[in-house]
Order: sequence, then C-alpha cells, then structure tokens
Amino acid sequence: MDENPVQWVRSDRLLLVWLRGAVDPAVTGLLNQVVATSARCDRVVLDLTGVTFFGATGLNFVSGLAARVSAPIVVSGLPEFVRTVLTRTGMDALVSLPVR
Repeated sequence: MDENPVQWVRSDRLLLVWLRGAVDPAVTGLLNQVVATSARCDRVVLDLTGVTFFGATGLNFVSGLAARVSAPIVVSGLPEFVRTVLTRTGMDALVSLPVR
C-alpha cells in the first residue's frame, strides 16, 4: 500500500478502507469518494491503524458511511484515542469496535 492517507477497495458488496495520518478537512474529498463508493455495499471494514488525528471530519465520515450500509462498520487497528473519541460522542453505536 502506498502513502495515500485514504485508500479503499470494493469487492462485490464489501468495502475495505484504510486511513492513515490526520483525518482532517484536508482529506474530506477522498472521504466523500469513499462514502459514495459505499453505495450498495453490505459491509464496510475500516482500518484505523495508522491514524494520528481523528476529530469532526472523521466523525462525519463514520456517520456518512453508517447511513449508507446496513451492518455496523467493522473497525480494526483502533488507536485508543480514536476509541475515546467514538465512545465519548456516542458514535461507537454505529461501529463494531475491536475488543480490548
């Protein structure tokens, strides 16, 4: 995988997404492309292993994905600070978080 901050692959009705670095307004255009790609997907797996910042842009992204897919978004590689952001904002209800 190269150094793009947002990458995704769609296979049939599964969407795999990798985020790295800061999930901030600078990557909004790419995140919007991912949300558009999620149309007609049943399942989304979101890898946050390389994320260094996750704020309102990330929360809007998760919310946009959750509105388009029927199953909870599966999150892998979850940094503890992102878990805290998702939990404190109630967004953890939209995703399936890894067990600690």
